[in-house]
Amino acid sequence: MIVLSTVAYGVMQNTVALNIGLTPAQKPTITLTSTLVNTYDNSVTLFVNSTTEIIERTEPAFPVIYMNITNTGITPIDKIIINDSIPANWTLREVRMQLVQADQTIIEIDPTHFTIEYTLENNAIITTSNFKDTLGKNLNQNESIIISLYIEYNLIGEPLPSEYETNPPLYTNTVNIKAWIGSLQSQPANSTLTFPININWI
Repeated sequence: MIVLSTVAYGVMQNTVALNIGLTPAQKPTITLTSTLVNTYDNSVTLFVNSTTEIIERTEPAFPVIYMNITNTGITPIDKIIINDSIPANWTLREVRMQLVQADQTIIEIDPTHFTIEYTLENNAIITTSNFKDTLGKNLNQNESIIISLYIEYNLIGEPLPSEYETNPPLYTNTVNIKAWIGSLQSQPANSTLTFPININWI
């Protein structure tokens, strides 16, 4: 009886030790921030001909929506998918992507390493290739992917809509991002960016 009890106790101790050493697979965790980086006071100015009322240009010419996606967990990330709803009356002109390592070293990500798919008129899905394959490393804890969306105003060369004279529009960019390691998917991170329009008669 004593022998059996001793053996059972030893088995239990081994089982406890093994369970302590096991760690469940952890989903990636990310944070997301977005802002308009090359504008004054987070707004865009329309320059309108005071005689013809034609919109001649915007300042800046190509506003940049800047997104920072950071790996906040211990699980590395090998792919991200960005679903971005570009503001109405704007077109996505260019996408730039950079990797910011933990030591703040910045690596430019070649456009061949991500794809852009337009699912609706103003909705773009940007998917990265496997980071390990293309960059030689995963996105590790406290490292970030910086995405810059250069947008262009569709109404340049068009008459200023009459309602804009007294009620300039607010434009909104919304983005939803998910991260993966293998088949493990993070919870989505979301961000909404709203920027006003100023009218400058020239």
